[in-house]
Amino acid sequence: MNKLSPPAAPSRAPRLLVTMIVIGLLAVATLYLVPLEALLPPKLHVPRIMLLIQPAVLTVIFAALGWWCLPRTGLGAPVISAALAGENWAAPLLRALPAAFAVAAATAIILVIYGRSTQGTATTIPQLDIPLIARLGYGGVGEEIIARWGILTGLMALGLRLRQQQNAAFWIANTIAALLFAIGHFGVLFATVAHPSAMLMGAVVIGNAVPALGFGWLYRRFGIESAMIAHGGAHTLFCAAAVLGLAAW
Repeated sequence: MNKLSPPAAPSRAPRLLVTMIVIGLLAVATLYLVPLEALLPPKLHVPRIMLLIQPAVLTVIFAALGWWCLPRTGLGAPVISAALAGENWAAPLLRALPAAFAVAAATAIILVIYGRSTQGTATTIPQLDIPLIARLGYGGVGEEIIARWGILTGLMALGLRLRQQQNAAFWIANTIAALLFAIGHFGVLFATVAHPSAMLMGAVVIGNAVPALGFGWLYRRFGIESAMIAHGGAHTLFCAAAVLGLAAW
């Protein structure tokens, strides 16, 4: 077995698909606590619940894509799969925690630097008040299902079908998924900044793509749960730093 593969064999069990969809939709539900309508033009009035339809649909699509492509890639969800099979789920979780915490800490530092370097640039509307539960829910779980479980897995499966070597297929897929993840934040950027500079757009790409590469590595090494823990942990540490006055929201 490749030493970077998750410790549990990949599975296409339908229960895993259903579980990932349910987890993903619960993560999307936390967005209801975020004033998403503030990102809309002033004259456009849309109920907040309607703004959750798009992320919900994307979550279901990418949850299904990742599940379908798992056997071709060697990626997986060892903790969830073990729990569904009635096996020891704590062992793969404990193996993943040290690396997940390390990536979370490194990502939090990047977020602090990013926050300080971009402070005061949101000139169109006030920055969104995003509660921690939404950062943990949609940020830590939902975005990982879309970007890593779905996009990364799908791209890696495509690369393997094109006869790329396993390691090359992963890193190409991880890099593309990280860049797409970063570019996906441009929607909020353009909604909150009147005329973002090239430097600011570059900061958004770097500030999101670099941590995403770490989340992708965790996904391959320990499973998707470790990427979720690291992503959510980074938000938690960043919020703690902001409360202590060490970071800018």
